[in-house]
Amino acid sequence: MKVFVVTGRIAEEGVKRAVSKLVVDVEVCPLPVSVASFITPEYAAEALRNLSLRDYDLILMPGSVRGDVSPVEEATGVPTFKGPTDLNDLPLVLSNLKEIELSRTVSATELITDLKEERTRTELRHVEENWREILEEQGGFIIGGDGREVPVGGAFPMRVIAEIVNAPTMDPEAVRRRAAYYESQGADVVDIGMLAGSPEPDAVEGLVAAVREATDLPVSIDTLDPSEIRTAVDAGVDLVLSVDRGNMADVASYVSDVPVVVLPSNMREGVLPHGAEERFIALMETIQQARSVGIMKIIADPVLEPALRPGLLESLRAYQLFRTVDQETPMLFGLGNVTELIDADSTGVNGILAALAAEVGADLLFVPEYSPKAAGSVREAVAASRMMYLAGRRGTPPKDLGVDLLVLKEKRRSEKPYDLGVEEGVEIVEAVGDDDLVLDDRGWFIIRIDREEGLIAVVHYRARNEPDLVVKGREARDIYQTILRRGLVGRLDHAAYLGKELLKAETALNLGRSYVQDGALF
Repeated sequence: MKVFVVTGRIAEEGVKRAVSKLVVDVEVCPLPVSVASFITPEYAAEALRNLSLRDYDLILMPGSVRGDVSPVEEATGVPTFKGPTDLNDLPLVLSNLKEIELSRTVSATELITDLKEERTRTELRHVEENWREILEEQGGFIIGGDGREVPVGGAFPMRVIAEIVNAPTMDPEAVRRRAAYYESQGADVVDIGMLAGSPEPDAVEGLVAAVREATDLPVSIDTLDPSEIRTAVDAGVDLVLSVDRGNMADVASYVSDVPVVVLPSNMREGVLPHGAEERFIALMETIQQARSVGIMKIIADPVLEPALRPGLLESLRAYQLFRTVDQETPMLFGLGNVTELIDADSTGVNGILAALAAEVGADLLFVPEYSPKAAGSVREAVAASRMMYLAGRRGTPPKDLGVDLLVLKEKRRSEKPYDLGVEEGVEIVEAVGDDDLVLDDRGWFIIRIDREEGLIAVVHYRARNEPDLVVKGREARDIYQTILRRGLVGRLDHAAYLGKELLKAETALNLGRSYVQDGALF
């Protein structure tokens, strides 16, 4: 098949690179317009009218061209369609022409969503299934062992360490549930967060065992206390957070074979340099000191700090300085210090922080989900890590990758516009509510969210304070259909109310927001 691809002058070289390795016979034709989206179908038709294009099977116009590209087909006699908006999608479109029904009005980018997602899954699956070969060729190191190995390095997505905050205050079953939850969210390592200033070394072995019972992921411990670190190493933890100048002499003898996060601080004396240069120098000196006492498996943590005070940008400069001098030592990037200390939705905050982490060359993202506003941060960090990995491999901004962090907003609108024409000659009625309440003689419902199971729980009452049935499910539709089959609703207004509240509960469950029956969701 011969394909004639039309583009603008700025995109010409990029388009040629994108199609250079394809089996499909492609000719790239830049029109004398700087930006492809400035091309109109009428202009392209006139520019191509006198070219000999009869040998081509297909003309692809830029997906960003506005309107219908049929004028080009009428002028050339060659079937003409819209290609992708993003030139990086061009190989995917051209390699799957038999599977895609191209459009003269809709960008091919909008038609290949499923293909892009499968391409993304394949790309990520390849690196995870072939990590041993990749590690040998491109370098890196391993956290864990005995079948729970996690490869870490620049050739892999940034790995996510999920912290069980204040683990000693939780009973073993709660720890197991939290570890299992983190695994379900895509975490690579489960971290046991100890209590700063209140060491509990006797609790460590039980905490490690509880996490091990719930998941096969590597386990780390977050503490500076030497007694807790020693107990954790004896219990077989796979990673220690952290070592600094305050505890190094005490722990060096038993962390020589365990990956260790090194800080630029002396927390025993309350010292953490704030200036980027001072922090960078302190970290380099601490790492050198650690190696001199036999600590070899080192992960550097310049320490990310909250926005404004003490200052996110200054701490980012320390990361950048470190990576400029040391390109080999793995680096940890703690999202929680920022996400937990800003009143903004964690989805966007974690997304941009992961982008910054990728820019400074971080290898590990450390994520607690401590406060309700940070709920979902592990899943968000995992998705963001994959986005940055794919964007880095493809040499693009982190968009149109087949994975995203869009939750409340969307890339493009898919709704059909309201046609005002339907109102002609039709009665238009203003919606008015009715506050009169008539109880349903078949009973009433209390709706709650079961956070532990991740389900909506609907309790049915035949008489006051006497529940006789609980219906549980994740989707509103499944629940109300079950209720209707059981004959528990006898009034239309009650059924409408129940549908409204169940959909609200489902939305709250999916977004991690609080659900209050009869209350506003937002």
